[in-house]
Amino acid sequence: METKEINNYKKAGEVWKNVIKFARKKVVEEISLLELAEKIETKIIEEAGLAFPTNLSLNEEAAHFTPNGKKEDDRILKKEDLLKIDLGVQVEGYICDGAITINLNNEHAKQIEANELALENAITKAGFGKKIDDISKEIETTLKEKGFNPIYNLGGHGLAKNDIHSFPSIPNHASGTTAVLEEGAIAIEPFATTGKGIVSESPQVEIFSLKEGKNVRNIYGRKILEKAKKCSGLPFSERWLRKETKLNEFQFIIGLRELMKASVFETFPGLKEVKGAMVTQSEKSLLILEEKTIVLGE
Repeated sequence: METKEINNYKKAGEVWKNVIKFARKKVVEEISLLELAEKIETKIIEEAGLAFPTNLSLNEEAAHFTPNGKKEDDRILKKEDLLKIDLGVQVEGYICDGAITINLNNEHAKQIEANELALENAITKAGFGKKIDDISKEIETTLKEKGFNPIYNLGGHGLAKNDIHSFPSIPNHASGTTAVLEEGAIAIEPFATTGKGIVSESPQVEIFSLKEGKNVRNIYGRKILEKAKKCSGLPFSERWLRKETKLNEFQFIIGLRELMKASVFETFPGLKEVKGAMVTQSEKSLLILEEKTIVLGE
């Protein structure tokens, strides 16, 4: 890997570290999730670039939830909520992706600690030429020893230039794969749950990425597409598109509908456990080099 690439990953990691500290301080009871997301994203933009919309997932929600910015989007944080903050920073397309879990009344402290321990233990198994399955086994073993299940259909992933989910896949449970880590960036991402360990798709979709750049006839759809192309293939939110296009509600809905009909966008539905289950998340990005492994943002 070239020095410039390594330095870009490191810079993204430093910004991620600064922003996650900033985010922790902003998490207070009764803050709206929309306000929190916008503060975090503004902070990222001040120092680098956004890799994807800030994910703010509550309780049984695991991933891909972000405020939509509509007037009725009024969710606020309660002290008993289990909040996952997953944010991504990119520098010239090179990404640091990481997440933390916060619970203001500390009712779920043991679960958060178990999740963080699973991540710490998994990182010790990561390195050039090391087996991916050893990372996965460590996550599963740690969480089960602490009385929680991993989420079996979620896991870590590679981080390529302008690609948030690239090869390799890093399951959160033993899978029997014989694949080993090669040079490149990865995200290790344990999820702990009090449920069965399976998430399903929610009807709610707020995050998209550009699948095909083909045009549509609808003038509003073309305006939305123009803004989506500026994300260089990285995910974006409906909230961003609404703000950037400045279309009214009717125009935006018509334009987005035309793009979806033409299969221009890939969708990332919200992912959630069964109602009543509690989900935590811890995530860090690593740079795997032949001579060493760098934990970004440390």
